[in-house]
Amino acid sequence: MYTKEYPEIHYPKNLTPNTDLVYYSNPKVGFTESVFESKLKKYFANYLIKDKVINDGRNYPYSPDFIIFIEENNLIIDIELDEPYAFHSKKPIHLNDKKRNNYFLENGWGIIRFAEIQTVKYPELCCKIISEYIRNVTGNSIWIEGFHELENLEYFKAWNLIEAQNMALSSHRNSYLGFLQKIINENPKINILADGIYLNQQVQETKKILENVPEIIKYNNSVKISIFTKLLSRYFNHFPSKETNDTIYIEFSIYISNYHSFYNFSFDSDFIELENFIINIYFIRTDKFICFQIADKIKEEKTKKTFIIADDPAYFRILKNMSKEDIILVRNSHNTHMPDNFKFVNIDNLIENSLEIKYK
Repeated sequence: MYTKEYPEIHYPKNLTPNTDLVYYSNPKVGFTESVFESKLKKYFANYLIKDKVINDGRNYPYSPDFIIFIEENNLIIDIELDEPYAFHSKKPIHLNDKKRNNYFLENGWGIIRFAEIQTVKYPELCCKIISEYIRNVTGNSIWIEGFHELENLEYFKAWNLIEAQNMALSSHRNSYLGFLQKIINENPKINILADGIYLNQQVQETKKILENVPEIIKYNNSVKISIFTKLLSRYFNHFPSKETNDTIYIEFSIYISNYHSFYNFSFDSDFIELENFIINIYFIRTDKFICFQIADKIKEEKTKKTFIIADDPAYFRILKNMSKEDIILVRNSHNTHMPDNFKFVNIDNLIENSLEIKYK
């Protein structure tokens, strides 16, 4: 009997994967895949591929849910989200994927299969699994930076036929997809976009100045995102809101260059709850210029009510035609390269201010 537990992980059988891909639209993309894709894009934006299959002439090819392709390391991974039954027909599925797995393995691909419920409840931990997988193959530790304080994803026992039928009868998937529907319908009211290199520099400088202050010694090993959100929260209301809902959803996206270490910065969790704010955190690795990544996000997603944590001369040109009502800069008060005609939050002595430490 073919049994498994999730995540189910297979490493490639050879180091020369078949990368001859062709476009193939999958009309059966599920709701969960669409939501998890938004998380994958944040972490693996430059390596994520959709709607592609191996070009082997099949009329009905095996279509991966997602593909992660690290070209410089000749690594390609099939990422799958397995459901216990089809949503409408209630037919049990993913009882035996051995034939499909062998197909990708024989083509030199790696495979990571998650249970759908894992990607719904623990998307960050699923991304950690992918990052560790890439680290294990490439030997490059940058992939797991930022994940080192997250707990590990617990294994989930795979279902058999009887269990899948019982899940279908009880509409088990609705028990967690309802939560996902609620979250995805809440578009962020505020966006925080951070240049991780700049943010890390501020952390290091502040820690060096205050390294012997007893009140902050416990923060010296790992500075958490909640420190920065605590500092910024007092400024969230600078953006007037017409929302009647008391809860305000915020996206905090942190861009980190592949060429810089970031061990001194880490996540708290998927979500931070702070007063009446719920903050969804993303950690984005990129090999592109961060200032242009941030500019592209603002333009492509038409983000409003945006904080930018950065300091780069390029922003003079990037922000030239952007609304001063929709952007607040988070920068140093002195020695800054950022425009001076935008509202800004001063982050001199960042940790000291955010923790509201009082000295005698």
